[in-house]
Amino acid sequence: MKTFKIFLLSFLFLSFGAFAQKPYALKQNLPIGKKYNFSMASDQIINQEISGQKINLTQTIGTDYTFDIRNGSDLDKDIDVVYNRIFMKSSAMGNTMAMDSDDADTTKKNPFRGIKGASFRMVMAPDGSIKSLTGIDAMLTRMASKMSKDSVVMNSVKASLAKQFNSESMKQTMESSLKVYPEKPVKVGDSWTVDTKMQMTMPIETITKYTLKEVKNGIAYLNISGTLTSKGDFETMGNKMQTDLTGTNNGDAELDLKSGLILKSHLRMEMTGTMTAMGQKINFELQGINKIVGKEIPL
Repeated sequence: MKTFKIFLLSFLFLSFGAFAQKPYALKQNLPIGKKYNFSMASDQIINQEISGQKINLTQTIGTDYTFDIRNGSDLDKDIDVVYNRIFMKSSAMGNTMAMDSDDADTTKKNPFRGIKGASFRMVMAPDGSIKSLTGIDAMLTRMASKMSKDSVVMNSVKASLAKQFNSESMKQTMESSLKVYPEKPVKVGDSWTVDTKMQMTMPIETITKYTLKEVKNGIAYLNISGTLTSKGDFETMGNKMQTDLTGTNNGDAELDLKSGLILKSHLRMEMTGTMTAMGQKINFELQGINKIVGKEIPL
C-alpha cells in the first residue's frame, strides 16, 4: 500500500507538471496609438588578408528609429517609421572615418544629414515579417533635397541613395531584426526557426533557432542560435565581388509578453571564408556584436 501511494504521488506530480506547461502566444501586437524607440547598433572587427597583406578594420554602425503605430487590426499593423539618427565610425590602417546625422557642421560632406527625420510606412505582420513598404520614393526625394538644391545633383544623389534605401533592402533590414516570433503558441523549452535574408553590402542569409527559456514578470526570455551564409555576387564602391562565407549567430533576447515589443536583443556574430575581387582572393574574418533596445515613448 505504501509503495502504491508513492507511485500515485509521483504520477500526480508528473501529471501536474505536464498540464502546468502553459502555451504563450509570442507575436507582434503593438497597440495602435503607441510610439516606440528602437536603437539598433552593430560593432564589428574585420580581418582581411590580400596577397599576404593583412588589413584590420573596426567599425560601428547604429540607427535610432521611432515606430508610430498608426492603424491596423489584431493581425497587421501600419507603422510610421522615422529615422532619428544614423551614425557610422570606421577605422583601418591608421585612418578613421566618421559620419553622424546629428553632426551640425555643414562644412563637412555628410550624406547622413539628410536621413534625420526621414520616414516611411510599413505594414508588419504578427510574426514580424514586413508585408509592404510605402513612401520610399518621397523619402529619398526629401533626403536628396537636403544634400543639394541643384536638380541634376539631387537626381544623382537620389539614384545613389536608392541602391541602399530601396524597398527590398529595407524590408530585409527590418525583418532581420524584427522577425523573431513563432507561427503558433509555444511553451517553455519549445524552439522555432526563422529564415531571413539581408543585403548588408554583401548578401547574408540567416537561419535562426529561437528557444523560449523562461517567462517571468510578463517578459519572455529567448535563447538564440543560428547559422549565417553569404554566397553570391555583389557590388561595392564600383567593384564587383564574390563572397563565400559561413558563420554563426548566438545570443539572447527579451520580449514584452503582452505587446511583443523587443525590449533587448544581444547577438554575437562570427563569419569566416573568402571573397574574390578582380581575380584576387581575399581571406575574410568578421566578429561582431549586434544589439537592439526597444522602449515605449511616454505620450
